[in-house]
Amino acid sequence: MTKINNRKVISQIAATTYKANKKRNVLTIFAIILTTFLIGVVFAVGMSYWNTISLRQMRMSGMDYDIELTEPEQSQVKIIRAMDKVEAAGVTVKCAIAEKYEDKELDKVQLYWMDQTAWEKQCIPALESHEGTYPKKKSEIMLSTDALHAMGITNPKPGMAITLEYFTLSDENETQESEQEEFILSGWFRDYSGRSRGLVSREFYDRSGASQTDLTQGELLITLKSPIYSKKDIVDMQNSISLGKMQSLLADYDTISNFLKTAAILLGIMAMILLSGYLFIYNMLYISISKDIRYYGQLKTIGMTSGQMKRMITKEVVWNCAIGIPLGLLLSLIVSKGVILQILQIVNPTLDPAEITVIKPWIYLLAAAFAFLTNQAGSRKPAKIAGDCSPVEAMRYIPESGKRKKGRERDAGIGAMAVRNITRDKKQAVVIYASFIVAVTVFLIMNVVVKENDAKSILNATYNYDIRFKNETTLDDQKPLLTKEKIQAICKISGVKSVESVTSTEAVVPYQKEVYGEFYKELYQSRYTPGGDYEEDMESYQNNPAGSRFTTRLVGIDQTEFQRINKELGNVLDEEEFREGKITILEDFLQIDMGDVIGKTVAFTLPDGLRPSQEEKVRIAAISQDSPAYFAGGYNPVMMVSQEYMNTLMGEPFCELIQVTYDETFSGKTEKEVKQVFEGEKQITYDSKLERYSEMKRTEIQVKVLGNSVAAIMALLAALNYFNMMAASVQNRSREFATLESIGMTSGQIRKMLVLEGSGYAVVSIIISVILGLPLSHAVFEGMNIYRIDYSMPWPGNLLLFAGILILCMTVPAAIYQRTQKNSIIERLLC
Repeated sequence: MTKINNRKVISQIAATTYKANKKRNVLTIFAIILTTFLIGVVFAVGMSYWNTISLRQMRMSGMDYDIELTEPEQSQVKIIRAMDKVEAAGVTVKCAIAEKYEDKELDKVQLYWMDQTAWEKQCIPALESHEGTYPKKKSEIMLSTDALHAMGITNPKPGMAITLEYFTLSDENETQESEQEEFILSGWFRDYSGRSRGLVSREFYDRSGASQTDLTQGELLITLKSPIYSKKDIVDMQNSISLGKMQSLLADYDTISNFLKTAAILLGIMAMILLSGYLFIYNMLYISISKDIRYYGQLKTIGMTSGQMKRMITKEVVWNCAIGIPLGLLLSLIVSKGVILQILQIVNPTLDPAEITVIKPWIYLLAAAFAFLTNQAGSRKPAKIAGDCSPVEAMRYIPESGKRKKGRERDAGIGAMAVRNITRDKKQAVVIYASFIVAVTVFLIMNVVVKENDAKSILNATYNYDIRFKNETTLDDQKPLLTKEKIQAICKISGVKSVESVTSTEAVVPYQKEVYGEFYKELYQSRYTPGGDYEEDMESYQNNPAGSRFTTRLVGIDQTEFQRINKELGNVLDEEEFREGKITILEDFLQIDMGDVIGKTVAFTLPDGLRPSQEEKVRIAAISQDSPAYFAGGYNPVMMVSQEYMNTLMGEPFCELIQVTYDETFSGKTEKEVKQVFEGEKQITYDSKLERYSEMKRTEIQVKVLGNSVAAIMALLAALNYFNMMAASVQNRSREFATLESIGMTSGQIRKMLVLEGSGYAVVSIIISVILGLPLSHAVFEGMNIYRIDYSMPWPGNLLLFAGILILCMTVPAAIYQRTQKNSIIERLLC
């Protein structure tokens, strides 16, 4: 048998068919354009969203690095910089503390020297902005905007004189003697760290006497070429540099597991997005090809084989892709690069476009490949149906929405008919449910992710107050600046919910081996060792506890603060015992193993108390790493007791700080009035949650716009898919509607039936989406929850979406019916 090459004929028939079906092809191309556009925008905006979140996290840390080596030797720096896996390694040294500007007390502004690598490659990338130059001369200084704000400088200028009182952190300056100097401001910078810090020149650093090998002062910040590293990589680095006894190589040993967890979450969301797009294209092609099966039957009657028919349909799909995919990519590029960026710049005119816009070629290649493969996959089954259908079956083929029981429509109620119509065409029901469920589930997840990265949520999790005022004379002459009168004045301000005071005093703890013996041994083995000989120091401590370095501070906290700490400890403490002064909570500020101290009784005396020579005793009930106190004492753990017990010991205890909470958090009006209470006070500093939010607000807008854009696109994709499905369903049921009208059903009743059908789709989809979305969103939340925020579902936005879905599902079918079923009953029965 001779094989005849009729590919040219098939191409001609395909071209003729393609030209004849202009309306269908326009709709198909529109579906391809829309899906390619949506996928491209989702990925582009999603990448920009991820980039914005990562950038904000970096700015909150203040430096961009992966691993930290404490107290680095110069030889170690050289070895690490020569390692293949290391991108950059910069040295920073904390060399002085500025504590006073002119006559205003400062909250310990830390002054650092950075080498060129640390400044250019690790500090600048983590700054929101910087003006001026890094200090070169001895008297030059560069300050953070937080430090300038604390000094009251609102309009800094390069070259302005700034007189600071500071003390150096050299070993020779053990008494921390202060000196005053006039600095020249060489520049300033902004980040989200919330720390007041300054940068000084190499000449100032050399003169300070501080060294990069001094305990807790020097750091080598290491940036790896790949931020994904294993525990083995850290061990290899430690072995290469011969880590000293007191040194630490600080790294995140869970980097790989965290990366895999995050990657799995992102891939899961991506898969759901792609599935939603697939359902849209597949449904469009299935409907368009199914409508023409009778035409394909005619082609079969003149000799076209099933294989030839499949090739013809594939050609039409390729032509549609060739038109639709480039247009969709172009449109997604315009929206990603233009429209969304314009929205961001409208709400934030100072935004740098390069800061958040991520245009990666692979994003658009992926969107193009996905659209093409989906079109191929979507056309395969309809093409197989057309190819496998016999000529006679194809000629008699009428698109139906499933099997229905004839002769009972008039007897059944409209509600029962709607339920039967939903369930009879299982394929249509599955596609509609799947498209809605996938899109709504992604919407729920994205809403949780956006809320998790919301600046207010982050600050509410990290701040348990709205503003904190701190008495900077606490460790010096202890001036009573936070008086009862000032506290009462704040309490009377409208909008203030509560004022929590933290009192403290120096406590002398006699040597008690049975209580802290294990702690002292661990302390001398740690990098925070007091130095010297352990046995000699302990002997000196026993002979003169008050003159040793093993004093501490007794801190009084109120009921609200106790309940917060108790909650974090698992509510294991007895509130009545705490209030009566029978138990204490230790603060593990050095994070050193204290041994078996819980349950033991510790004795102490209070030199400034009502009974300075009387020994007091409390039982240690718990250890916490979270204390509201700011100022530390000696090496012994800080002891927290109730405010009531503190009053019995001290009469009127010294108040070191107060924490103010508002009725409405982030209230600018309330904060303004609260600040006025301490206006002009030079020795009171404050830390404001509202001001931190103002610093983060720039990226906050980006986070919300980008995150909500992804969620909105997913909702749009679900809506379009439903609209498409219902349009095809109503069109395919034209004869059925005409039959129902012929036996007495009114058009109003048909519209009511369609409304009930749509309601059924909406309600079931929403219920299943919530059932799936809640655990999935919780899993995603926990996998990405770096700020330890409590999980909560943002119901207002979700309920708005649910309402929109319900309205859409109820109105679209009836509207399509009203618009398309205008011919007479006879015309529709004969079509």
